[in-house]
Amino acid sequence: MYRQVVVPLDGSELAEGILPYVTEVIGNRGGQVQLLSIAPAPKGITSTARTASSSPPNAPEEGQETGRELETYLFAVATRLEPIAGDVRASVRFGQPADEILAFASDIGADLIAMSTHGRSGISRWVFGSVADRVLRGAMCPVLLVRAGQAPALPLYRRIVVPLDGSELAEQVVPYVKGLVRPHHTRIFLVSVLTTGLADRTVTLLTSYPPGFQLATTALDYAEAQIQAYLRSVAAALREQVAAVHIAVRRGSPADEILTYVDEVEADLISMTTHGFSGSSQWVYGNVAGRVLQGARSPVLLVRPSFQQGGNRA
Repeated sequence: MYRQVVVPLDGSELAEGILPYVTEVIGNRGGQVQLLSIAPAPKGITSTARTASSSPPNAPEEGQETGRELETYLFAVATRLEPIAGDVRASVRFGQPADEILAFASDIGADLIAMSTHGRSGISRWVFGSVADRVLRGAMCPVLLVRAGQAPALPLYRRIVVPLDGSELAEQVVPYVKGLVRPHHTRIFLVSVLTTGLADRTVTLLTSYPPGFQLATTALDYAEAQIQAYLRSVAAALREQVAAVHIAVRRGSPADEILTYVDEVEADLISMTTHGFSGSSQWVYGNVAGRVLQGARSPVLLVRPSFQQGGNRA
């Protein structure tokens, strides 16, 4: 599942906060870690991909020196990771950080991009809404984002929250969650949210006969029972691989309820798709997934679903 993992680093300790989470993804599964640093493209030199043993041809001395500094840094990080992660490679690219990260991931057929949402060095500054945001919007593979400064609680990924809205699009995250499971140690928490805003209440009232708040409540209870049945069916397919699977149905604002539930169960990871659609909710980046990402204190694994497999674009 996670055979090629790209880890962008800018030379800062903040960006390196992603490394413990990466080693847990790789574990003993035989994957390859691709450490990547981006330096500004020297004047007159187009963006270029290089292994960590070369600089752009004909680059000014300043550009070559920057490349060499990054090479030395990446080799040092690789040396630290090799006893844990096994196969570690290092590369330097020259150009715009987000563009080069996405191009590199595409070039090697990455299965995952893992990065901190903040990082700072003399070369670049990564902040949510900038590099990490652009990578998330453009990546065709899953993206694992960790808020800089988070101290991982060990063991990692022992409590994973998976928000689902009943759609095939949202369900496409499940195989990626399975790829993180440690048998008999991981607990998975499946959660769905019934929206209960004014518009939802109005629709329920108009479709009830005769109309009334009591019937509206009954309709919501019926919808909750259906969602619980759906979550139980998803849970049944997971129970053989994990220590336990829990299900929950909440009522309210999807992003707010997901974040509240994550805090309640003390989740180590939130894993969800960037899009979803069902009769009760619609998830799009910048809406539910974006709000969850911005408000989450735990790492977030976001998966761009395949609409060919998952239905119509939300």
